[in-house]
Amino acid sequence: MLKTLTSLTLLVPDLNPLREWEGTAVAQWSQLSRLAGRGAVSKRAIEPTHDPLQAAVLDALQLRDVADRYPSAPLIGTALKSPRAGGFWLRAQPIHFAAGLDRLTTVPLRGQARMSAAERETLSPTLVDHLQSTGFELFDGADGEWLLRSEAPLQVQTVCPEFAAANPGADILPRGRDAGGLRRLMTELQMLLHEHPVSARRQLRGLPTLNAIWLHGEGMLSDVTAQSLPQAWSDDVYLRGIYRLHEQPVNDRPADAAALLKQIAGPTVAMIDAADAETLETNWLAPLSRALMSGAISKLTVILDGWQVTADRAAMFKLWRRELPPARWAAC
Repeated sequence: MLKTLTSLTLLVPDLNPLREWEGTAVAQWSQLSRLAGRGAVSKRAIEPTHDPLQAAVLDALQLRDVADRYPSAPLIGTALKSPRAGGFWLRAQPIHFAAGLDRLTTVPLRGQARMSAAERETLSPTLVDHLQSTGFELFDGADGEWLLRSEAPLQVQTVCPEFAAANPGADILPRGRDAGGLRRLMTELQMLLHEHPVSARRQLRGLPTLNAIWLHGEGMLSDVTAQSLPQAWSDDVYLRGIYRLHEQPVNDRPADAAALLKQIAGPTVAMIDAADAETLETNWLAPLSRALMSGAISKLTVILDGWQVTADRAAMFKLWRRELPPARWAAC
């Protein structure tokens, strides 16, 4: 018996088809182009305070209007089961500052360039020693970053590293009453990392150095009104933090679309690992498009880095509509 009224939102981190377009054959985006042409495609607005993945999660769960209740740093701490989940939290994300002729360029470290667990273990004692006089505690985070916790709340506003990278001429440093202390701390941490052996070893491997720490994602958790969230399949700590706050479970990240389709029933959000067009098209979009046409799912939304494609079952039968490849999205 076919499932009905099963909408699926697919989160695809770190994949922007427009950025990937150059050198990518049109045929490699055939499934995505068909969904965009028969359904709808839109550019997603991302706030300077949200990294692309955090913004995607908020959009998928329809929490963008109450985003201030879900700051990323304390929610990541909650997901990691920190023994002291209260207090004021910040994400401490290692980045690379690249020196140019007239400014430093912020380079977020993604993929293979992320800080490894071994590098984090080597650097942590240095940071712990320095933080003892600052009022912050260091917590081991996840996916190449740390968390900082303070008993006292701070009045600061920060931006995410991706915004800083894309807007080098903007005011990207922390603002607010307590921003001065936070800026000084960022400078001190940068000095600690200067010419550290970890960075030297990264250079030998052809990786960008870890020469700065970007503080962002600030906030404290407050009481939230319990609400029913969609079924979720993800290993992402921010998403898991939201679900833990609402006392709801999260399933492990699915291996592929076939495995996911066997288990979902009702509204579903799934975050997947698809680093390239071939993986996304073959393992996910092709079987999900067939499921959409058969009625196994009623609506499919694909949230990419900066873009969103949506199609329901009726749209899939609008055979007269032409494919809309990513290269043409910006003109829509």
